[in-house]
Amino acid sequence: MAHEYCAACGFDGSYYSDEALLAAVRDLGPRWKALLGEARTDLRTRPSPGVWSAIEYAAHSRDITALHAFGVQQALTQDEPTYPPIESDELIETAAATYEDADPDQVGTELENRASELADLAADAGSDAWSRGLTVGGERTDVRHLLEHALHDSLHHVDDVQRGLLSIREGHR
Repeated sequence: MAHEYCAACGFDGSYYSDEALLAAVRDLGPRWKALLGEARTDLRTRPSPGVWSAIEYAAHSRDITALHAFGVQQALTQDEPTYPPIESDELIETAAATYEDADPDQVGTELENRASELADLAADAGSDAWSRGLTVGGERTDVRHLLEHALHDSLHHVDDVQRGLLSIREGHR
């Protein structure tokens, strides 16, 4: 399985040892909680039309992390389970309808819990089990890749929020 890579944000899953990957996943909750606290009055402000606010990105990251924890749990407890494709656009739009009004403390805590659950599942299984996988919509992925993708998705959105907050604050000057 190839490592997660993103030219846009520079994420490269191959840079992470198994231990560093688990530590980085566990750090997502505290990182998001700090960022949501930093957002303060700009928490629900969108930096531009079509770009999510800090709370919307955090709630999305919470949900994506939970989805990956489910995937890891399935891969580790079943023999190569198969699932139909996830209709991501429809799924995201449905979930996103609730993001704007989400409670930041609750989102931060839930994200922290899901990230810890994800890391704990993988750590408890041991990295020898990380080649176990599942297939979603005809595409197989393994535990290691699910960990990398969850981390990348969340860190990518941390960067989105930081850029958005900077843009909002520069516009208020």
